[in-house]
Amino acid sequence: MSISDIYILLRGSVIRSQFLFSVLFTLCFPVIVFGGAPVHGAKAAGMGTAFVAVSDDPSAMAYNPAGLTLMKGTDIYGGGTAVIPSTSFTSPSGESEDTAFQIFPPPFLYAVSDAGLKDLRFGLAIYCPFGIGGRKWSTTGLTRYAATKDQIATVAANPTIAYQVLPSLSIGLGADYMYAKDEAQRMVNQASLGFGDGQFDLKGSGGGWGYNLGILFTPIEKVSVGFAYRSTIKVNFKGDVQLKNIAPSLQPLFGGSEFSSDMSTSMKFPDIISFGLAYRPTAKLTIALDLEEIKWSTFGSSTITLQNEVPQAGISSGSTELNWKNMWTAKIGAEYKATDRLSLRGGYAYVARAVPDNTLDPGNPDSTEHNFSLGFGYKKGGLVMDFFYMAGFFENRTVTNTILSGSYKNFVNYVGVGTGYSF
Repeated sequence: MSISDIYILLRGSVIRSQFLFSVLFTLCFPVIVFGGAPVHGAKAAGMGTAFVAVSDDPSAMAYNPAGLTLMKGTDIYGGGTAVIPSTSFTSPSGESEDTAFQIFPPPFLYAVSDAGLKDLRFGLAIYCPFGIGGRKWSTTGLTRYAATKDQIATVAANPTIAYQVLPSLSIGLGADYMYAKDEAQRMVNQASLGFGDGQFDLKGSGGGWGYNLGILFTPIEKVSVGFAYRSTIKVNFKGDVQLKNIAPSLQPLFGGSEFSSDMSTSMKFPDIISFGLAYRPTAKLTIALDLEEIKWSTFGSSTITLQNEVPQAGISSGSTELNWKNMWTAKIGAEYKATDRLSLRGGYAYVARAVPDNTLDPGNPDSTEHNFSLGFGYKKGGLVMDFFYMAGFFENRTVTNTILSGSYKNFVNYVGVGTGYSF
């Protein structure tokens, strides 16, 4: 078979479109923990992550940095969350498939000190702004040509300063450096060439800078109001793509049974605007409400550049539309101080979906989420220990698109702990 014969075959084949789909969409569907997920602090998580107007522990750096002024001396607080997702897919013909069991452990670590000063606080946060997570599907299953593995990890260093302008008003400001890493895998349909599936792999990583700020205002003793803003962060990814087990009839185009190329792309992670209200009807009870907008419209399109191209087989640089939407979350949480040492917590978060039907795929089958949480905290002297559990219920979603039509059911268990010491 000549090169021209192969090209004519590829123009109308599933192979060419599948290769192109794999390259363009791999970094377009990061599996991201959205705003209602509890990966930034165990106390806040126990309250349904309604924490913008509370922000009275070191995790304030992730929620509202102005809250650091509520602390005195030096505080260190760290821990993590076990994120345990599960997804099932059902095809239009009624066949079904489940993801493999996985646990992802996004950690957090915060340190804050007043450095002996009255109105200033200095802090450093190391945490996962958009989480660590993903899904793993069978390499022989229903979803294999759209996704078999999609995993992303983000981690940020966030130095912060807060200043108490008035007894009732504090402000905070921080700089963010975020590092992100993505790995993805798809199978490639080569049945029309009389050969088994090929395999596409991508790995990429990169970093970028942003900032965050916050305001905490207490107009009266029982009420506090919070505002926080976290800027966009543009991450420039560099990495490589690989194609394995290429069909013999395609190997003349690729120079063998395997192909690799360096690649580069960028992702603009969204800015986030948060508003919070906390009411303390008694000294023992705190009720908190949050509204948050996450501007996922920054994922409007994606462009990937390949160093080595095989345009005859659809392996070339290009762009694709994503059309993600801005989304709102609404949260309510409460804390009750049962004793001087023991606090009981609960909360709920409503997290709207961001991914439209036409770009939804099994790597990130986004849907509206309802999170219910319970938790407690225990203090003794300068030591604090916080525990929580959150159940993430996703609304079932059915889509018809050119990627993979079908229905998705999602559920996530979150279990976390935080421990700290004040001195």
